[in-house]
Amino acid sequence: MLGFFTEQEEAGLKLTRMVIHVVGKPGEPFVPQPEIEVQQEEFFRLRIISEAGDAIHKFSVHSRVRPIAEEMGAGTITFEKGGQLLAENFWRDHVKQSTSGAFFVCELEAGLPDRKLYALIKYDYREAVELSHADGKSVLRAIVQAFVKERRAVQKFCVIRVVGGKADELISASDRMHEAPDLTDYFAKYLGVERDRSNDELSLRLAEAIRQSVEDLREFMPNRQTGPALAKAKLALQSKEKVSNEDVVDAIMHAAGFPADEKIRTQIEDRTRRNLRRKRLQDVTFKPDATTLQVRPRQYVKTAEEVRLEFPAEQLGQSVIRSEKDGRIVFTVTTNRLVEDGTLPDRPRPRA
Repeated sequence: MLGFFTEQEEAGLKLTRMVIHVVGKPGEPFVPQPEIEVQQEEFFRLRIISEAGDAIHKFSVHSRVRPIAEEMGAGTITFEKGGQLLAENFWRDHVKQSTSGAFFVCELEAGLPDRKLYALIKYDYREAVELSHADGKSVLRAIVQAFVKERRAVQKFCVIRVVGGKADELISASDRMHEAPDLTDYFAKYLGVERDRSNDELSLRLAEAIRQSVEDLREFMPNRQTGPALAKAKLALQSKEKVSNEDVVDAIMHAAGFPADEKIRTQIEDRTRRNLRRKRLQDVTFKPDATTLQVRPRQYVKTAEEVRLEFPAEQLGQSVIRSEKDGRIVFTVTTNRLVEDGTLPDRPRPRA
C-alpha cells in the first residue's frame, strides 16, 4: 500500500472530472456551479497523492456523504449533481469563523474496472504575484485567488473509494485546522466519520515500527547493538509535539549516527518507511501517548547452548555486564534478590 492508494491505483491515477464552489463568505447564498473541464490535472493529482495518507477514519451509519458518493459511483446521479450536493452540504456546515476558499469535488479513475475515487478538498486562497512581460518591461500582477503547492493551503481533505457502487468504509481524511489526526467537529460531522484507530493503537504501532526498523537495520547501528540504538531513536522523538513519518526516519538516522554513505542512508529511509507502511502509519502524523517513547526497550540474547537472557536495555552496564574473555562472551548478572525462580515446560528441540 502507498498510503491510501494501492500501488496499482497510484500508477494509473488520473483526475477526470471536477466541480468547484466558493465557500466561507458570510451572508452569500449557495449557488450551484456546473462541472468544469479538468484543468491543471497534474497539479491537482500530485496534491491528492501527497495528501492521501493511511485511512484511520471510517464512515458512521449516519453519514450524508457516503450515499452521495455511492450514487455518483453507480451512476444513479450525475457527477455534476453529486458534486453540487456535496458542496452545498459543506457550505451549510461551514462555520462562520473559517477562512473562505474553494471547495473542490474531483473524480479520479485508476485504470481499474468498476472503481471510482472521489477527492473532496477545501483549498484556501493565497495572495500571489505573477511576473510577466509587456512591451519589453517586467510587470508584476497580483493574483488574489491563487492555489499554491504549499501543503498548508489544503485545509480539509478526504478521499473516498467506490467499488461496484459501494463506498469503502475506511477513508483518508485530514484537517489542518485541528491536531492531527483528528478532524474539526464540523468537518467530521459533514463527512459523517469517526476514528477507526485510537491514539493508543497508533502509539503501539509506532513503537513497533521503530523497534522493527532498528532491528532490520542492525548492521548500520553502532557496534550492531539495537538496544542503545532504539533508546537513542526514542530520545530523538521525545521533544516532538507530533510525530510524522519524516520524524521517524530522522530518528532512525540519528540512532545510526547519520552515516555519510548515501546508499546506507537510502536503505535506512526505505526500510523505515516500509515498516511504517506495514503498520498502516504512512503519512499519519499524531501525538503518541506518553509511554510510547519512554526509553525502556527490552534487550535479549540467545546463546548457542539455548540459554536466553532478557533484560531492560538500561541495565546493560549496570546490573547486567557484558564482556569478552579468551574469545568467549561473558554475561554477569548481579541482583539483591530473585523474584522468580522456577522451571518451564519442555519444548521439542530441533533435530541437528
